[in-house]
Amino acid sequence: MKQNLIALAVFGLPLAAFAADEPMLGEIIVTAARLPQSIDRVLNDVTVINREDIDRSGQASLTELMQTLPGVEITQSGGIGSVSSVFLRGGNGGHALVLVDGVRVTSATLGSTRLEHIPLGLVERIEVVRGPMSHLYGSEAISGVIQIFTRRPTEKPQYGAAVGIGSYGREDVAAYAGGVNENGWRYSLAGSYKQLDGFNAKKGDYPDRDGYRSHSASFHLERDVTAGHTLMAQGMATQARTQFDNGVTPFDNHSDVQMGNVGVGLKSQIGGSWSSTLRVNLANEDIKSYRYLDAGWWGPGGPSNSHITMNQREYGWQLDGQAGLGDLQLLAERIEQEVGGDVGYDKKLRSRNALMLGWRRELGRHDLAVNVRRDEDSQFGGENTGVASYGYRLNDAWRAVAAYGTAFKAPSFDDLYWPGQGNPNLRPETSRNLELGLRYRQGGREFGATAYENKVRDLIQWADSGVDLDGDGWTDWLPSNVAAARLRGLTLTWRERLGSFALRANLDIQNPENTDTGKLLLLRSRHHGSMGVDWVGGAWTASADLIGQGKRYSDQGNTEKLSGYWLLNLGLGYQLAQEWKIEARLANAFDRDYELAEGYNTPGRNIFVQLRYVPR
Repeated sequence: MKQNLIALAVFGLPLAAFAADEPMLGEIIVTAARLPQSIDRVLNDVTVINREDIDRSGQASLTELMQTLPGVEITQSGGIGSVSSVFLRGGNGGHALVLVDGVRVTSATLGSTRLEHIPLGLVERIEVVRGPMSHLYGSEAISGVIQIFTRRPTEKPQYGAAVGIGSYGREDVAAYAGGVNENGWRYSLAGSYKQLDGFNAKKGDYPDRDGYRSHSASFHLERDVTAGHTLMAQGMATQARTQFDNGVTPFDNHSDVQMGNVGVGLKSQIGGSWSSTLRVNLANEDIKSYRYLDAGWWGPGGPSNSHITMNQREYGWQLDGQAGLGDLQLLAERIEQEVGGDVGYDKKLRSRNALMLGWRRELGRHDLAVNVRRDEDSQFGGENTGVASYGYRLNDAWRAVAAYGTAFKAPSFDDLYWPGQGNPNLRPETSRNLELGLRYRQGGREFGATAYENKVRDLIQWADSGVDLDGDGWTDWLPSNVAAARLRGLTLTWRERLGSFALRANLDIQNPENTDTGKLLLLRSRHHGSMGVDWVGGAWTASADLIGQGKRYSDQGNTEKLSGYWLLNLGLGYQLAQEWKIEARLANAFDRDYELAEGYNTPGRNIFVQLRYVPR
């Protein structure tokens, strides 16, 4: 498996010498600096996925799409809609902050994000920034930031739709429309529906089909209210039902999920080179779970329902501009989190205030940036984070970068206040990261190599306390700051255009280990990567993607192994007419049997056929 993964990178690198020198369009990145920035100026290690990439991939979910990206590993407890986690650069599932159109959607209860319920049909673009980003975004950004942009407003009328069917009873419908109305409002509206009969999620004694159904919608509005002042609003909402197994009862378990976020902002030009942005963001979750317990050693059996709610409010003011010494950025931010339902948390409210100052300067071939941030939390006190970055342009194509940064993650409400098991004395997880990078961009070719070492302290782990706290005769598990981790790795990326072909590959060689034990962190491998090729020939298109991951372990002692695997996905498309295209995707073409989480099944060979209508 190791040799196969290394070949993902070695395969393509020599081909760079044969590419034609075509001008490369200047791509704009928002997430790396909290403002629009040319990719040629970005000092971070970034990946951008646009709508064309999403359509080409044919992936069934956002989690599956993330699996193909550099630096990313995933775990999932069953099929689409089941609980999933994204590990970025070997960090934990809660070490990557997730934003939707600038709104934080990381759950304050779980401490991670329910990515499985964000529909791809609404997504316009994804930006992944690898490396510590707490200096810009605060908590959770130890390994990076994933920002998802939904369909955006357009100056010209645009609309389209897609409908598809596939294996496991899959049905997908998505539609969008955008333009400008007579009152000058730029708008976009989008909707998505997904349903699957699914497959048996958990390996156990009671096989059944665990399905999924979701309805989602998003909107964007923009209007220039006066000269230099733009009013903005956007939102997204999802309602979903997931069936799941506990593996020990024949009863059907399911959860009902409602997620939403909305943001309102005012962007103003102040003078010639300064801009001010005011934002108010809201995010919420409402999770109802219905499950049946076996009348075994852990309980009396029968139904066990739960209801958890979460509301998160953000208030922010950002000032960006140029002064004689370089570009300056100032941010003041407040975050309020509230949880509820029938769980009975000891505390249900907390807040965090933050102030950030950033500076950047270009001096010939040299590029320097420094950011510092202070977060004051009502639960654990204060935390300082910062980053210093340096870039040197060797020539028009090659650039070297170096950065040192710190980050933190606040404990979740579950960690702190779960009834009978939370630990209100938990400290934030903190990290120190050093990385070096080398990048090449010219014509139709790109290459990147980034080496990093991220030392994480005060890792929160749940472990057996050896004490029976609730008097049920069994010792209880409690969370504590007992571990430390060192996340070391090398990320290689490559893209190439050769006539009608577009090739790409990425490889991660990493060692995400618990420094107290020397063991690999749960469900993380030493090698993972992907490679792919796209072809366009007249009305026909074709693609092939190979995804691979090395062995992982499902226990702290590294004794319960999950074998490595590789998957081949194939795609074929035909332009029926100017505005109509039919596409087919064969996933897991060789019907590989593999696990992303111990004891849970994954999709076998499956096909999906989609008809898209896109007016030109």
